[in-house]
Amino acid sequence: MSRRITRGGLLVILAFLVPVVVELRTIAGFLGFDLSPIQYLAVAAALVLVVLGGVGFWNLRVGNEEANAEGI
Repeated sequence: MSRRITRGGLLVILAFLVPVVVELRTIAGFLGFDLSPIQYLAVAAALVLVVLGGVGFWNLRVGNEEANAEGI
C-alpha cells in the first residue's frame, strides 16, 4: 500500500485550503492584526506555498522510502 498523496488527496487538501485563504483576513482581524491587501496576498501566497511544499516533500520522502524498500 502506497502512502503517497494521490491527485484526489491533493484536491482534498486544496479544498480545505481555499476557505482558509479566503477567510485569512477575517481570522487575522479577530486576532488583532490589520492586514493591507498586499500583506494579505503575501501571507496567503506563503501559506499556499508552505502547504504545497510540504505535500511535495512528503511525496518525495515517501517515494524514496518505497524505492529503498524495493531495493532500487
